[in-house]
Amino acid sequence: MSKQTEEELTEITKKILHIGGLVESAIDRSLTALLDRDAKLAREVIEGDNVVDNLENEVEEKCLEVLAMRQPVARDLRYICGIMKINSDLERMADLAVNIAERAEVLADVPPLPFRPDVSRMAAVAKRMTREALDALIRRDAQLALRVWQSDVEADRLYRELIGQAIQFMREHPARIGDVMHFVGALRNLERIADHATNVAEDVIFVVQGRIVRHHMIEFSERSGGFARPGEDTIVPAARKNG
Repeated sequence: MSKQTEEELTEITKKILHIGGLVESAIDRSLTALLDRDAKLAREVIEGDNVVDNLENEVEEKCLEVLAMRQPVARDLRYICGIMKINSDLERMADLAVNIAERAEVLADVPPLPFRPDVSRMAAVAKRMTREALDALIRRDAQLALRVWQSDVEADRLYRELIGQAIQFMREHPARIGDVMHFVGALRNLERIADHATNVAEDVIFVVQGRIVRHHMIEFSERSGGFARPGEDTIVPAARKNG
């Protein structure tokens, strides 16, 4: 790798981590707005979304420039391709945080709903997944990335439980169906944030090992010795479904 290419990859890494930090903050503030019924904080999240949008474009343009001008190969090519996918997922997570904030802004003006403890638990899982997915990228840690992917089971379980509670509440309080539907919308966006965190985790595995695991994570996780140590690069065939 030339010194100039190394410097450009370092610049890209700094930008993507900056985006990740902004996304983490947006998720945290949108969920605080939802749980605390804080319309002002929700509005701040909504109005700050353009910052992430602009940075996403900057990262994509820089990645394309490096691909065209430096023609990276092997590990560097893999890294650029992984970063471009992670960049897209992070931008989408920021959009989902905005969607939660929009629901929170509406719900701040109505009587509180009785779901706060369970929402707090689901929010904690989604935020942890986001943080650990980014940590896995920084550390080139495929094992941590796998743990992020496995955490999605917990996020999905909490989501289903909350939907069940919401349905029961609507049956008992039909006058509040509209409010609950806004709440369900926020939950759906939170569940999608967790899904995008798993996408980032899958892309980290690709960056570290050169293995395309999207749609094959179950097989991948069951393979013995399927991980390189943090920072170790290996190129191995993608796992395939039997038959």
